[in-house]
Amino acid sequence: MTKPQPVLYLDSARGIYIPRDFAQSFTKTKYISGVSNTDLEILEEGPNGALYWDVWTDVLNNAIITGDDGIPYFLSQDNDLWLIPVGMEWSAGSFIWPQS
Repeated sequence: MTKPQPVLYLDSARGIYIPRDFAQSFTKTKYISGVSNTDLEILEEGPNGALYWDVWTDVLNNAIITGDDGIPYFLSQDNDLWLIPVGMEWSAGSFIWPQS
């Protein structure tokens, strides 16, 4: 069985609207956990909100996205927003699967 790989979710061309667009894509869905509906609502309002960036930091640190295939992912942003399979680790500048 092939291990899942990172997925480019939102590219950097969205700029400061990545958090807003992320939140809008998960409104009232069963595929996200670790994030409150209130957090998503704050992000949906856009970057002019006072709590936008603080909430986005919390979302990046806590959200787990479950794909249609049942694979859980965490978020990583390096300009682009990536879904990284849970269990992958950061090493030498990229995400890798640890050696078994």
